[in-house]
Amino acid sequence: MNLDLGILWIEDSYSAQEEAELRRRVQEAGFIARIATIPNGADIEAHARENQLFHRYDLILLDYRLKDENGDDLAPKVRSLFPSTTILFYSGSAGDAELRRLIADKNVEGVYCSVRDNFIRRAGELIDQTAQALNRLSGMRGLAMRVVAECDDIMKAAVISMNARHDDCASKIDDLDANVLKDLDETKGKYERAQKVGLPERMATRAVDSAKLFMHFRRLTKIVAGAGAAFGLDDQGVERLRELRKASANYDPKVLGRRNVLGHVMEVKGDTGWVLQGSNEISINDFADIRRDFAAHIDALREMTALVTTLDRQETA
Repeated sequence: MNLDLGILWIEDSYSAQEEAELRRRVQEAGFIARIATIPNGADIEAHARENQLFHRYDLILLDYRLKDENGDDLAPKVRSLFPSTTILFYSGSAGDAELRRLIADKNVEGVYCSVRDNFIRRAGELIDQTAQALNRLSGMRGLAMRVVAECDDIMKAAVISMNARHDDCASKIDDLDANVLKDLDETKGKYERAQKVGLPERMATRAVDSAKLFMHFRRLTKIVAGAGAAFGLDDQGVERLRELRKASANYDPKVLGRRNVLGHVMEVKGDTGWVLQGSNEISINDFADIRRDFAAHIDALREMTALVTTLDRQETA
C-alpha cells in the first residue's frame, strides 16, 4: 500500500484551479496526489511503460477535446496500455449520454463518463472507491511500516547533515546518548522485572528507536531555527521551518503511536463489516484520517530536511 495516489491527466487546457480541487479531493481520501499531465497521446507509451514497471497511476482523466486529437479516438489505446486502471472520460461540450455513446462506439470497456462541470466530484467518488478497497488492516500495517521507515531515513540524513554543519548541533549528541542509555536502562529494568513473572511479560518489553530519532531531529531543527544563516536559510526559510516544526510536533502519537497500534490489533468480521479488535484507540473508519496524518507528517519532514540541508545541495551542485 502506498500513500501516493497517481493520476495521469490527459488534458490540453490545464486549469490550476481544477488541479487544486483535485488535490484537495485526493487529500480528503487520505492520500497524496501525484499528478502527471499530458496534452494528448503523443507520450502515452512512456507513461504506460513507467506504469508497468512501478504502478504509477491509479486513475486516468481523459478529456474529449485534446490537442490534435479527440479523447474517444485515444480511449482504446489508453485502455490497451492501462488495462486495469480506472478511466474517467469527460467533456465541457458533450453530455453524459453522448460521452457514453462515443466510448461505446469505440468498444472501450470500463470507462466512466462525466460532464466537465461535474468531473472533479465524479473523480472524487472514484478515488473514494479506490480508498475503500484499501481499507484493510494488512494494507494499513504495511503503510505504517513504510511511512515510519521512510521518515527514519529522512531524519537520519538531516540529523547527520545538521550535526556536521553546526557545533551546537554536534554538542547535542550527548543528549541522544542520554536518551539511548536511559532507554536501555529502563528496558533492562523492565526485562529483569519480567523475569520474575513469566514469558508474556518478557515479550512485552521493547525500545522504540524511531521515537528517539525524532526527538533528536526536533532538538537539531530547533537550533537551525535559531541560527538559520549558518544553514543557508533566510528569514522566510526560518519562518517556514518553524511552521513545519509546529505542524510535525505530533509525529510520535500520530504516526509512531498509530504504527504500534496497527501492529497489534486484529481484524475480525462484525455485523457491519470488518472491525478492529485489541484496542479502542482506532477503528477502520479512522483509516482515511490516519493516512492524511501520515501524508502530512512525511511531507513536513521532507520539506524540513530540504530546508536544513540547503547548503549541502549548493555545495554538491
